[in-house]
Amino acid sequence: MNSANPASIYQGQGYARPAYPGNRPGYAPPGHLGAWLNAHRGVPAQQQEQMLRNDPSFNQLPPAQQQRLVQQLNRVDQMPEAQRQRRLARNENLERLSPQERAQVQDSAQRWRMLPADRQAAMKSAFRDLSNVPPDQRQMVLNSARYQNAFSPEERGILGNVLSVEPYQPPR
Repeated sequence: MNSANPASIYQGQGYARPAYPGNRPGYAPPGHLGAWLNAHRGVPAQQQEQMLRNDPSFNQLPPAQQQRLVQQLNRVDQMPEAQRQRRLARNENLERLSPQERAQVQDSAQRWRMLPADRQAAMKSAFRDLSNVPPDQRQMVLNSARYQNAFSPEERGILGNVLSVEPYQPPR
């Protein structure tokens, strides 16, 4: 891998993607900011942004996507390391989804935001708890009597979809 050339990393060429728990290995579109950021760890944020803007692959993207990636670069750069790694892992998981699966997750996130505040709070608590459950066991826990009694089928569906891209957070 040529870490001096952001295009080779940014486009996903010539590197093996890290495996995150819960990833779906079959679907992997190009363009991974997380891998690019990891390859340029230690480079000041302003210099990273300039490198990204000078990348020919980046410049081939539509302007809206360029803007989104620069904003994401700046947001991620401001995060504490643990939060940064979790965000990048979530983004990698999201990128591995098929377009239909990604749309389901986005639809569920939108429906979550439309719930009453008390239901959003209950879902947030459940989400935190379920993030500590290994991904292959989350659906079983969501279908348990505890969650069936606390959440409607729609709410459990929303949680399941949103959790499908959430990295595993082992209990501390």
